Amino acid sequence: MSAVLTQVRRHDGMRRLGKRLERRCKSMAYSLLARFSRESQAVSPETLQNVHRVLLVRPNFRLGNAVIGARLIEAFASSRPDIAIDYLGTDTTSQLFKHMPLKRYYAHSRSFSWRLWALIRLILALRRNRYDLAIQVGEGFPHQLAFPAAMWCQPAARSAWRLQHTYDWLLDDTTRHAYDLSGNIARALGLTCQRLPWMLVTKDEATHVETLLPSATRGGVVGLFVGGHLDKRLPLNFWLSLLEALNESRERYLVMLGPEEEQHRSALTKACGAQGRILPLLPLRDFAAALTHVITLITPDTGPMHIASALGVPVVAVLNSEKSYKFVPHGLADKALYQPSAEDVMACLIRSPLLGSPGMRTEHMLDRKMLLH
Repeated sequence: MSAVLTQVRRHDGMRRLGKRLERRCKSMAYSLLARFSRESQAVSPETLQNVHRVLLVRPNFRLGNAVIGARLIEAFASSRPDIAIDYLGTDTTSQLFKHMPLKRYYAHSRSFSWRLWALIRLILALRRNRYDLAIQVGEGFPHQLAFPAAMWCQPAARSAWRLQHTYDWLLDDTTRHAYDLSGNIARALGLTCQRLPWMLVTKDEATHVETLLPSATRGGVVGLFVGGHLDKRLPLNFWLSLLEALNESRERYLVMLGPEEEQHRSALTKACGAQGRILPLLPLRDFAAALTHVITLITPDTGPMHIASALGVPVVAVLNSEKSYKFVPHGLADKALYQPSAEDVMACLIRSPLLGSPGMRTEHMLDRKMLLH
């Protein structure tokens, strides 16, 4: 049953229908919530006075949203270690939060739509913890407001523009880039926070996946993630042309596929040269560990793009939608190319000082290994 539902959910037509229905439902829900007006306060460092237990609420099933919101966990751990932090996420993203300084992780599930008893059990478990403050890390579907409301604690939002009648504390700010989200919340609360996603991978995890990688990975390999959501994907011909160009350059590379791109594995395998390796579908933690051996990741606007950014991996974002500019990593070594050709991507790689200098390449990968948990 679960496998069938997953296939239906991943169908492009169902996804497009779901997005249209979600927008309409949100519009109706926000209109209803606006009728219950109440005065709200602005978020400030004083909001954390006498606060000992905080619940961060982000039950979103997207990998990228999970690691972007996770940075707020690190902000609390480094600035206010006296406050116990719990996190309400999802079952499909729970592995991303392993090794993080959380007291408890609670998982929302899509199955709660027909397993209402499990949803009620989750809410009761949250209520028993008597949180002093619940923080919604990003705007979510209106039903997510039920979590802080059902716990009778004081909720704080990221912005005031649509949820101003349902929160006690509001962040009077807007986010121009997705990575600003956690930083804006943290600064309003008097916390120090980097404008980056966050994820922790251990040295043992990184070593575990080495057997799947090409030999001599000390200097890092170029990674390609062939995946994407709906219009964010690039056509198969683009990836085939890019593999051909990489083969000619004799650059070592890894090809990583998303579940929906498995149908292209045979064509990509035929195009893969002696310097390349196509990885099997990996569990989420192994996938992240493989990225620790990648010196640059070529990817559309996807969850793995944000995981790479969280792990310090420079990204060449190959975009198929202008809306994606709000989400691409903005580090010094990160690049964004809009609807590029394979030649455009190769020109970007050739100009990269990390790839052009063996010394810099090795030093960069050694520095990255020092960041492993």
